[in-house]
Amino acid sequence: MRENAKLIDVTPHDFDASTVYRVDSEELLYHTYIIEAPSALTILLKPWIVGSRLANAARASTVEFLRAAYRLVPELASSNYRGITEVVPLAGSLYYSMAEAFEVVFGETINRCFVGAKRHLTPSGWETELSYENYEALSPNPVIMIGDTIATGGTIERIIDATLSRAEEARAIIIYSIAGGLMGAIRMKQISERINLPIYTFFSNAIFGVEPNGTDMPWLHPGTITSETNREIARSSYGPDLGRRWCCVWDWGDRSKHPLKHLHELIERCDGELREVKDETTRELLMKFRKESESALDLWGRPLSL
Repeated sequence: MRENAKLIDVTPHDFDASTVYRVDSEELLYHTYIIEAPSALTILLKPWIVGSRLANAARASTVEFLRAAYRLVPELASSNYRGITEVVPLAGSLYYSMAEAFEVVFGETINRCFVGAKRHLTPSGWETELSYENYEALSPNPVIMIGDTIATGGTIERIIDATLSRAEEARAIIIYSIAGGLMGAIRMKQISERINLPIYTFFSNAIFGVEPNGTDMPWLHPGTITSETNREIARSSYGPDLGRRWCCVWDWGDRSKHPLKHLHELIERCDGELREVKDETTRELLMKFRKESESALDLWGRPLSL
């Protein structure tokens, strides 16, 4: 599919920090976009970035998404504040900072609903359980906005269905994924056709091929759709070996809300591979990742100061 997908530059004339492509493919929604923004690219190339650096980069990328969405989604551009609702899949979506970014772009906060969603692996594949739902702030006839990491799209489909059962007169759904998978992107088209409602999907820097485990999304996966510039940057950052095997984002929830766990797992992964890998380029990159992760851990060990 990657070979048949065409990137069409639709960057608004007043954008200077990012490039926006529409991804032209029969298997995807017409309104499928990739936003090439340095903020999110940093997240996807440097797995040791956590804490405030991760939060600031995620918020900056969401600002770029909102600016692009305003220019490319007519339902958003023609809306007022009361007509927009963010649905927040707990807890990973919190770290997209959609409400804070919305205030930066539009000068106001946003109505927010919350859904507790957790997926688990069953003999028949991944299934999603909704353990908590709070739709008290759902707008009438809303434009629904969701920011979340998407791999296969099963979780986002459950959330969309739960939301629309309470918002039958919704006007459009706008989705932003800092790390989004091709399987999920294809599923969005199927969902849009089933619910007969416009869905606009925005992906950060690439639409990633998804590994058979339904979770990992490597930069150099054969199915990954991105510009050649980004592909070469990723190849340089990860090398051809890790770039094909390592997930671009790791576990977003752990990385966001439990950074020490993420850093320890990253170091353990580096140590394990250093015992096995013989390729010198890969070994140099593993040692770099380990050193950066150790430095990040040291920062978290420092005492508080004013």
